Amino acid sequence: MASLTASLLASSPEAFTAATTGPFLTSAAAGTTPRETLGLWLANDRLYIHAYIRATGKLLAFLPLPALPGPTPGTVSSAPPTDPETKLLDWLVAALANVRREEAFFLATAERFAIPLDLPVDPTTGTVPVAAKLPGLRRWEALFDAVAPGPAGAPLPWLEAAVVFWGTEVCYLDAWTRVRDAVAAARGPAGPDADADGGALRREFIPNWTNDEFRRFVHQIGSIIDEAVAEQVRYHGAAVRDQLLERALGQWREVLLAEESFWPAM
Repeated sequence: MASLTASLLASSPEAFTAATTGPFLTSAAAGTTPRETLGLWLANDRLYIHAYIRATGKLLAFLPLPALPGPTPGTVSSAPPTDPETKLLDWLVAALANVRREEAFFLATAERFAIPLDLPVDPTTGTVPVAAKLPGLRRWEALFDAVAPGPAGAPLPWLEAAVVFWGTEVCYLDAWTRVRDAVAAARGPAGPDADADGGALRREFIPNWTNDEFRRFVHQIGSIIDEAVAEQVRYHGAAVRDQLLERALGQWREVLLAEESFWPAM
């Protein structure tokens, strides 16, 4: 039986491809992305990070953690946690640290390569007007702001939220891995300095978004979801998997729509 995340990936292959390819990414691979376009996307991605942080807080607020401290009742162990909720807690803590580093990395790299990150700000509210945001950012903000427990009494109340986090990370990794592979396959003798962005993507961003550490990070949350679902199937039978998959599919479809519209027009 396929894992839950494998079933999600197989459920909408065309939508997944649309979410992880497009003119902006093709331009990134070709070294033809103007600084202004890259800056627009990075500025929106920075606001996406802020929505991601808020969603993490929402999930942490209802994540049910085990009442007993160790794998054996009444004991404390230094071994890694075995319950999915504590594993997810650890992943979320790491995710918060990661996105804070990512935001600092955006700012430092943009300054180094003279990439503008400015978006218009409403002087009365200090916020970016909705009309100035990419459609995908608006979708992501809505999706993150809607993070909430699953149906009352249902197993894995955190499943829908975890699928949103896994979905955004797996799309991001796949999209930039495609770009990295296209760069490796097609680039001629010209170095990154000849790129329209001065080499920011080739030298800094693409390696950062495709490294082994990030790949392991994405794999980790997928494994947490899959192991938790497999455990529910062992306890309650195969029918529960269909129920969990149906819950996850709704979030997965929204993730793909948000990701597809997050890339700026070229």
